[in-house]
Amino acid sequence: MLLSILMFLAVQEPLILTNVVVIDGRGGPPAAGRSVVVERGRITAVGPVGSVPTPPGARVVDLSGQFLIPGLIDTHLHGPPDSAKVVARLEWLFRHGITTARDMAGDAHVFRQAAGAAAGAESPLARLHYVAFWAGPSFYEVDRRPIGSTQGKPPGTVPWFQAIDAASDLDRMASEAVKTGAHALKLYADFSPDRFRAAVRAAHDRGILAASHVAVFPLRPREVIAAGVNTVSHAALLVWEAVDSLPSRFHVPPNTNFGPIGPYDRVPADDPRIVAVLETMRDRAIVLDATVSTIARGISPAASTWALRVTALARRIGVPISAGTDRPEDPAPDRQPALFDEIELLVTGAGFTPLEAITVATRNGARALGIDRDGGTIEPGKVADLVVFRADPTRDITVLRHPAMVIKAGTISRP
Repeated sequence: MLLSILMFLAVQEPLILTNVVVIDGRGGPPAAGRSVVVERGRITAVGPVGSVPTPPGARVVDLSGQFLIPGLIDTHLHGPPDSAKVVARLEWLFRHGITTARDMAGDAHVFRQAAGAAAGAESPLARLHYVAFWAGPSFYEVDRRPIGSTQGKPPGTVPWFQAIDAASDLDRMASEAVKTGAHALKLYADFSPDRFRAAVRAAHDRGILAASHVAVFPLRPREVIAAGVNTVSHAALLVWEAVDSLPSRFHVPPNTNFGPIGPYDRVPADDPRIVAVLETMRDRAIVLDATVSTIARGISPAASTWALRVTALARRIGVPISAGTDRPEDPAPDRQPALFDEIELLVTGAGFTPLEAITVATRNGARALGIDRDGGTIEPGKVADLVVFRADPTRDITVLRHPAMVIKAGTISRP
């Protein structure tokens, strides 16, 4: 009990990070000679050294010559159905400067426990968000991936893995999803257009996000976007906008974990139909969770090249893009999180500047999770989840792999 009280008091101690170069996540250039004031876990002031008030009893940390960014966010990962392993992974992510992560399909019982453990400022774990997964009954008849994540019940029958058909009570199911702690519904495959639109409405009526693949067989991307989703995953699946007809189901061979394999050799990434979808996404601020780093192994090298081209096009058009990895990776002392591969590939393969890539992995990640009022940038009012580096990541994006300090709600940890 005494230890818990001391930890609580440490969180409440005001903190001033001074003489630091701030990269605030909003896309502007690095600002040198700044002080950042943190009180009760939130940023209360940012400004030139000497211009911000010093709260009584504040701890002052001089970061001369160092660089400060918002905590990194992985918007698309997959964890094991084991709470101890999930917590171990959250610790591993946090140690590398990834302060928030979203799991896109798994056991809500496990995730709820892990998210609770990660919620406190004194807990050196990445914050965890997770979804409830909806698909048509025909998906569950074939796909074995949900097995093991449903507490021993048949996939499609639990509140976080639901099978949706014409008779489904979507309002009741969405309410049950909210009770699991899910922040969004993930709409995956084998939906009719009417059921898909109704599922999006059910999510929004319950105050949670609607996330989906950018193509939800048999729906093409423009139908998915028109339904009002908040985020879409997998830039490679935009290829399905420029085909005459889509497969009727997710499991139509030749098939991968991303569904049927698209005609990447026949569809140019800048097909006017794809451009129109991207322009609509920009206008509606729909976030593209591009997952470019997983496509080569998940589909094919040709699909990877195509995905990078269409992601570069999305960048030029102005679509908000987040950094998701879609990896079920295990922590290891000799391994770094795949988020760095994703961020670096956006720079080397899709034309992002390092500064743009940092915005992708901070502000845009917060938008994808619906937490941008509380995080994702360095500005007053935001939760003080921050990362410090000894070198400038806007000059060399690989600097992100080497944090000098990780801060969670004003509590300092070191890798």
